[in-house]
Amino acid sequence: MTPPKIVMIGAGSAIFGLGALARLMQSPRLRGSELALVDIDAAGLQTMTWLAEKMNAAWDAGMTISASTERTEALPGADFVIVSIQVGPRETVWEMDWKIPLRHGVRQPYAENGGPGAFSHTARNLPVMLDIARDMERLCPNAWYLNLTNPLIRLTYAVHRYTNVKVLGLCHQLLWGYAMAMAVLADRWDVPVPEHFHVHTDAENMPSFIPVALAGLEHLEIKAAGINHFSWVYDIRDKHTGEDLYPLLRERWLNGYRRDFEPLSREIFQIFGMMPTAGDSHMCEYLSYVHDPVTRPWEKYDLKLQSWEGNRRRRAERWELAHAIVNGQRSVDDLKDLRRFSILEEPVPEMIEALTFNDNYYSHQLNIPNTNGLIPNLPTDAIVEVPGILSGAGIQGLGFPPLPEGIAELCRRELVRSKVVVEAAVSGDRDLALQALLLDPMITDIDTARAIRDDLLREFAEYLPQFSGARGPLA
Repeated sequence: MTPPKIVMIGAGSAIFGLGALARLMQSPRLRGSELALVDIDAAGLQTMTWLAEKMNAAWDAGMTISASTERTEALPGADFVIVSIQVGPRETVWEMDWKIPLRHGVRQPYAENGGPGAFSHTARNLPVMLDIARDMERLCPNAWYLNLTNPLIRLTYAVHRYTNVKVLGLCHQLLWGYAMAMAVLADRWDVPVPEHFHVHTDAENMPSFIPVALAGLEHLEIKAAGINHFSWVYDIRDKHTGEDLYPLLRERWLNGYRRDFEPLSREIFQIFGMMPTAGDSHMCEYLSYVHDPVTRPWEKYDLKLQSWEGNRRRRAERWELAHAIVNGQRSVDDLKDLRRFSILEEPVPEMIEALTFNDNYYSHQLNIPNTNGLIPNLPTDAIVEVPGILSGAGIQGLGFPPLPEGIAELCRRELVRSKVVVEAAVSGDRDLALQALLLDPMITDIDTARAIRDDLLREFAEYLPQFSGARGPLA
């Protein structure tokens, strides 16, 4: 069969580009594919293109490589379009997403996928994400849109709702569930776990996190479902023997394991009866009980903010590595072992191979429409997270029993809120934007919501052209 044409939008990022290129280039089954790199940052794109050419030659990948700052030049004939973008300087706008609501007394625990900061995060990225999909409708209507951009639920839902493109949302957050379960059960396989181990998503925690997560993948089999960054363990087994480990995990974590280990996840596990998989940092974004200024739950549960300076250092280190390889100061073969650089190995090549060559590849984490009621008590038009099979026939998600009603209601609230956020971000309607903020679990006052909306729209005006019209007045 003919190797596919793969377009990478956002390829000029050292955070996304290094790992994605290294994995694609090492796939023997994708040898001879056409690879088109796209980024609006011409300098970053040039560096990543040189890097791709070095990989191509050194690893005999046989790929045809092109690069462009205009995606419409790359999209014709594409089979797969991998999208990982951010509008605005990533760490700068994320920090602003957190600080602007704080002026009005709303302290978000993370401000990426939930909370009022996630409204502006969605609204900045969504117009470009939809423009890409609409270009695909014209130029490569049969291609798969592989979205790796957060807020994943909202952006994947927008592409699904407003275009005819086949879209799949991809996230590696279930690894955090594997890491938590492995930490609790580590002595079963003599797996070493660092002292004071936690699963915070901060870049500087990755060297400690990755070995435990990979040990989890080696020894455990988890089936989880729900919504992105808010999925729940239905079944957990010993990968080698098939033994049901849920009773042991529950007994150990809830009765005697370290009280300082992901304490919010433990509490939610105990109250609702199912283990959440995302870790405290992400799960907390969808909950109403993490921001009270009197009880200060961020202290009680040790909820850590993202380290924006740590992320900047990681980005600088990745660029230093890329330039060193391009300049011949380091071997390109160093990138064959991504773990040494604390880069997670995304299974994107395996997914592309399966859809192209009918491989029947099992993925434990897919964000796809709930069209056929994969989770029966969540909305059918929502994007849900389930495992599934990828093959020449497309993507078939696995169906699950209904979630317990308490958990399902928490998921439904986020899905409804996400729908209103998307509608506001598409239309540029300021009244809908206010509604979206008032649906947020971290907002408890109308005037506060209005003030936060107005500040977000003013300070991010250059990134939010859809709100420049007269749809609803600013206060």
